[in-house]
Amino acid sequence: MNPTAPLISDQTRLYSLQTPTSMAPLHVERWAGREALSELYRWDVLALSADHRLPLEAMLGAPITLLTALADGSHSRRSGLLSRVARLGSDGSLTRYHLTLVPWLWVLSQSFRSRVFQDSTVQQIVSQVFAGYEAYARWRFTLDADQLLSHVRPRSYCVQYRETDFDFVQRLLAEEGLGYCFVEDPQAPAGHCLVIFGQSPGLPEDLTSASATSAPTRWRSKTPCSSWASSIA
Repeated sequence: MNPTAPLISDQTRLYSLQTPTSMAPLHVERWAGREALSELYRWDVLALSADHRLPLEAMLGAPITLLTALADGSHSRRSGLLSRVARLGSDGSLTRYHLTLVPWLWVLSQSFRSRVFQDSTVQQIVSQVFAGYEAYARWRFTLDADQLLSHVRPRSYCVQYRETDFDFVQRLLAEEGLGYCFVEDPQAPAGHCLVIFGQSPGLPEDLTSASATSAPTRWRSKTPCSSWASSIA
């Protein structure tokens, strides 16, 4: 039996990672992150693995969920796509990795485009943009957002000029007074759903969010890593 196995077993740990079955097991050492309404969240996770040679490039884009064990035996979920991964070095029989998890909407920030939408509603434009990311995307408009947009006339001419798809969609939503957030959805391709809303007070409170006085641990690393690259279309 490997003498280090009990040290990295997830059975008694507060945090654990849910990864694709093709990926070697990773065990959370610590993590830090930030999220806010109408912003892209980011989870930075330090993880340990008995595999010293994880295929970093092949791991990019994988859906990974950070699980937190709760007092009632259930788990809270924080899902994301792996946008960056770095090998930090070995400590005995274990290797430490730095993982960065982001929402699927972040993928839109990696592509610049120029195009024109004619005689289209906001919902139609957003849906057309998101259609190019069907491998990751799941989204919905809340009832109050649909009600708000029902009084908005279709845009006769809407231009996206040398903007990322993310900047374009965010600008479009802001112009109509709409915000967005992410909710966990285990059935979604990336493990979560983008929710576009009109009024934030109507959203449910996240009881697992950090208090204003929480101080997450941060770290810095200059280790070479693998990450997604931008493209222009």
